[in-house]
Amino acid sequence: MSSKVPSLTVENLFKPTPFFHIKLWIVILLIFSLVFLITIFIFLYFILCSRHKRYRARYRISSPNVSQNAYNNTSSLDRRLLTRNLSECEMMGFRYGPAMSAQWSTRTSSVASDADSLVARPRDAWRKMFSMNEIDVATNGFSRANVIGSGEYGTVYCGVLFDNTRVAVKKLLISSCQAEEFIAQMEAIGHVRHKNIVRLLGYCVEGVHRILVYEYVDNKNLQHWLHQCPQQIRLSWSMRMNIIQGIAKGLAYLHEGIEQKILHRSLKPSNIMLDHQFNPKITDFCIANFFGPRWGYTVMESLGYLAPEFDDDDDDDDNESSPITFNEKHDVYSFGILVMEIITGKAPIDHHHESQPYLVEWLKSMVATERSGDVLDPTLVELPCSIELKRILLIALRCVDVDEEHRPNMGDVIHMLQPRDLLLQLNR
Repeated sequence: MSSKVPSLTVENLFKPTPFFHIKLWIVILLIFSLVFLITIFIFLYFILCSRHKRYRARYRISSPNVSQNAYNNTSSLDRRLLTRNLSECEMMGFRYGPAMSAQWSTRTSSVASDADSLVARPRDAWRKMFSMNEIDVATNGFSRANVIGSGEYGTVYCGVLFDNTRVAVKKLLISSCQAEEFIAQMEAIGHVRHKNIVRLLGYCVEGVHRILVYEYVDNKNLQHWLHQCPQQIRLSWSMRMNIIQGIAKGLAYLHEGIEQKILHRSLKPSNIMLDHQFNPKITDFCIANFFGPRWGYTVMESLGYLAPEFDDDDDDDDNESSPITFNEKHDVYSFGILVMEIITGKAPIDHHHESQPYLVEWLKSMVATERSGDVLDPTLVELPCSIELKRILLIALRCVDVDEEHRPNMGDVIHMLQPRDLLLQLNR
């Protein structure tokens, strides 16, 4: 049994069909047109849906009125982040006690609102006004277990932010500084960027609190490596020269590398942080401004880093003479003392050395009697050549010249640290 399949010929295309007696070619054309229109409609529908979703997402981020569902989602996200931060801190050795779980229930709402502000506003490289709630959670309520340092100007805590950034939080021991003055100072130093300077991430001004948030440098400070660590792991000579050059570059940047120069006022080993490659990073510059000049001078004098002209200023107080204005040459003097301390391993004032307790006078006498080799830190295994040692000693002595006009600026110091100036320095 065979069946005949009708062939699609030109004659058949013009024959009427049972569908309202419309010719076959018209029916085929209508079917193809309908399929084309349906395809176009579906394509446009998907495009409109995707645009609508993007618009809603953009509106949800930029709108100040966040819905309750978004608030709840952010809050749960923050709880997960905080748990992750706490576990990381425990791994790093910072002990969080049971007080954290007790405090969490009372802080959830305030912390979530701070996290909403973190999500809503774009990240800034430095100008971040941290809230007290953020810092409180990051440091576990300024827990003693998180303390990593303390000094004349405040206490430093290790902290972890919501985005898992480790920070050093310095809480200043001051409440009299006006908020406007503090913010203006932070605005001035916030743009400072140099590989030998600790980066300021933000600050907090709430009530009497004045808090700075720095990047975390996790290899302790120069004070530790010079005076507190065991002798067998003290700094080598090449490390010390690298530290001296890095400090000089960072200080030269503060003095000469930016439009509005910045004076440190408190340059000492505890304000020189070291990274894992033992590259120095200067910190705590300008903090002495908030405590008044007399307080800063007293601290630096007691430690042996204050320039001698300020002693003359103290003697003239009874005569109502005008006080000496701090300038970059006073930072240079502190740098010279710091170089001597790095080379010798001795503190600027040694109360156990009754005949010559001051490092400057002792070093001058050693150089004058041609005993420069005896000034080196006895823990050094790698000893420098005599020419290099004399060059570094000469630079240090020039920086601590009694006449501040004869002290070099930090740009000149960097130039003198280069080996090409060796013959010139020896001739002088």
